Amino acid sequence: MANDGKADSAGGQSILVFRGWGQDKPGIAQGFIKVVEEAKSEVLDMAQFLLGDCLMFTFVLRVSDTSSIGLMKSITECAKQLGLQLNFHFPDATQVEKDDAGTNEAVVALVSAQTITPEMLADVDNVLSAHQCVVHEVEHRSDNKKENNGEYNKLQIRFSGPPGLRLASLLLGAPGNTAKGLQTVAWRFGAEVTARWWDAMNRPNGKSMAIFGLSNVLCPNDVLDEVLQEAGIAPTSEELDSEAKLALLKGKSTDLIHKVIDRLEYTPGTKVVCQALKRLGFRLAILTNTGMRDIVEHVKSQLGFDYALCRDVEIVDGKFTGKYLGELSDVKFRKADLLKLMAEREGIDCRNVITVGEPLKGLKAASARQMLETFGPSVFFNSKKMPDLTIVLYLLGFSGSDVRALRKRRWEDGPGKQQEDPCGSSAAQNSAKRFMVQVSSQTRSSGQLKSIFAPLGPLGNQVQLSTVRQCSLQDGGMCLGLDLKVLKDNPDSVLKDLVFACQKGGFNVMDVSDTAKESHWQANYQNRYVITLVQKPHISASTLHEVLKLLGAQAVNVVKIERLSARGLAALQFTVSLPDGVSAEKFASQMVEVSKKQGADIAIQRDDLERWMRRLVIFDMDSTLIQQEVIDELAKIAGVEAQVKELTEAAMRGELDFFGSLKSRVALLKGHNAEELFAKVKANLIFTPGAKKLCSTLRRLGYKTAVISGGFLPVAQEVQKYLGLDYAFANTLEVEETTGLLTGKTTGPVVTPQRKRQLLATIAQVEGCEIQQTIAVGDGANDIPMLHAAGLGIAFCAKPKVQEVSQFRINHMDLSTVLFLIGVSERAMQRLGSGTD
Repeated sequence: MANDGKADSAGGQSILVFRGWGQDKPGIAQGFIKVVEEAKSEVLDMAQFLLGDCLMFTFVLRVSDTSSIGLMKSITECAKQLGLQLNFHFPDATQVEKDDAGTNEAVVALVSAQTITPEMLADVDNVLSAHQCVVHEVEHRSDNKKENNGEYNKLQIRFSGPPGLRLASLLLGAPGNTAKGLQTVAWRFGAEVTARWWDAMNRPNGKSMAIFGLSNVLCPNDVLDEVLQEAGIAPTSEELDSEAKLALLKGKSTDLIHKVIDRLEYTPGTKVVCQALKRLGFRLAILTNTGMRDIVEHVKSQLGFDYALCRDVEIVDGKFTGKYLGELSDVKFRKADLLKLMAEREGIDCRNVITVGEPLKGLKAASARQMLETFGPSVFFNSKKMPDLTIVLYLLGFSGSDVRALRKRRWEDGPGKQQEDPCGSSAAQNSAKRFMVQVSSQTRSSGQLKSIFAPLGPLGNQVQLSTVRQCSLQDGGMCLGLDLKVLKDNPDSVLKDLVFACQKGGFNVMDVSDTAKESHWQANYQNRYVITLVQKPHISASTLHEVLKLLGAQAVNVVKIERLSARGLAALQFTVSLPDGVSAEKFASQMVEVSKKQGADIAIQRDDLERWMRRLVIFDMDSTLIQQEVIDELAKIAGVEAQVKELTEAAMRGELDFFGSLKSRVALLKGHNAEELFAKVKANLIFTPGAKKLCSTLRRLGYKTAVISGGFLPVAQEVQKYLGLDYAFANTLEVEETTGLLTGKTTGPVVTPQRKRQLLATIAQVEGCEIQQTIAVGDGANDIPMLHAAGLGIAFCAKPKVQEVSQFRINHMDLSTVLFLIGVSERAMQRLGSGTD
């Protein structure tokens, strides 16, 4: 393509970008896509987000030079009819084709019980720009506002940095440099911060470990102080270290420990946090320098932890000697060594080891930096400063809606006392003037947020960010939405200064305050569903139009649109809110008809915690993990292919009893050498495209995997070995011991459709997860009971009868498409270093 983006010399094509904004309502995207389809243009990218009740959206199109002016006129007319405002530009075409993902992309989460201000964001971007980092996305969900969730405000910022970027330098400041880091900035504004390398997912990896402190973390007080209190001893100074405190217990009875255990309390939110992480598949550990073993073991048992590591105290004749016991008695706790040992024992990447408490306390600067670079996010928590441990979930990627749902479960233990927001009374908040502004640029560069917020920073808490969101697109540009509350006298002057500064900085800025209405944010979080749309090599404008037309016809509101494919528009995810009165089942069946008509894979599922907490995936083997039917391959070698194939096809169509058809087919193999038959079949296995990538990604995400097949065990074990699966179940053919020949019978329990379902439940029980946390993938009639039992049952390139009774279907011959259904983008697969087929 030509570098000016105006035309493709070979095909006479241009890249056209249009951005729009206005009052949100169903059917907006449908109107534009209809125009695009009629113009026979291609959608390269699309995104949208809500700012209160104001919709901001962007489309990137490939258009014919001869039709671009006419298309722009039609789009403008459509916008007028919908009451929307637009702007257009032609970006550099080479920028659109460029892969936007840098190798050094990271995410920062900022969580505070106080109001988010422009001054805070300007200071955060000042740190990022000092390290030459470029912001790509700012996420500020409505349920991550304290006014809506009652707990915290949360922002998440995704950015890329230059080669050699170090998270430790971002958090603590560069070594030998007086410039402040993100942690200092966050604490200045009463916030907490975590930073992690971006893996293209907003939830922590299930194959992770969380290490908690005990005193002032899981327990609201120092447990050693609690023992001293039982002994009637008050430490003379809060600065006493654990050795000095322990010395005060010399000669006291160890019965004091049991008295403390009897009245031991947990920090509010502890049970919610621990159970949520365990449900995700986390391993949990306590690592404490001050605890006593009996107390630590009690907490471990009560909260279901996997490890408990602490210094032990010396006891003689039931009394404390005032000293610690063992080799660790005269050295500081070797935190890094212990974290690494536990991670290696569990086969967990050190970057997935998360520490909660004050893990850097007492470490030298170089050691603290090494901890941050070696391990995953370090979450600061001290119950003396923070009322509730659930802030940990916010910092690790959970939303306010997630935390609310977790609190409603049987292990809910209530929020702690919330901190007061010093940013003004409710009366002052109500008198504030509201402005909504859209800021956009055709490029992304370091320091843009700092530049935009520069005129607002000096105003401090007089200007508050009710909402701030930024998205980036393949065209290389950015779009930032701001919902501001101004408490200052002469508030219009604040907007004037902001507009002037943005225009001076080369930004396109629009005051969209006339679209501002009272936001009914709850409506977007009720009956919330995710629609996954996959069509290869790319999603056609016709398919988009049909999907969006159905959404519009049902008055389904699109909350967010995200691209799941890394390059090109092959997979999209729509987050939608179904209105009251619309049946999810009926709506899903209508989507199936669209899917069939357009040759696309479309799945709709509830957007809730269960979607993120699945931990076990069960596969059928024949025509699922591999492209052959094993019994047919055996029959081909044995010379009875025609007879067996006829019986197999009838069984898979559900026309024959499975057990009877299996018995008849196996009988035809009688007298053949078992070892020779299976060796030839295993040597010629053809794995389904995407199988290796899927299983490798699932393994790195901490999922357990199994193959349960109505075929035969030697082949199932070969498939298990190649794909790295955890379990393999299949039928066993009886072999005459003396001759090695098949007898024409099976031995042991037969893997019937009902046994497939039972084995799924059994493996789930062994792995400590519930049935709704399982995924099953299969193609035949014998898979139907298993598909129905699983939390997510996927009919993969399945027989018609199976597709008719299955809720989820994939008809593209690529098993890695399963990952899109569980919310894993193609970029996340790349980040996880998944294997290829």
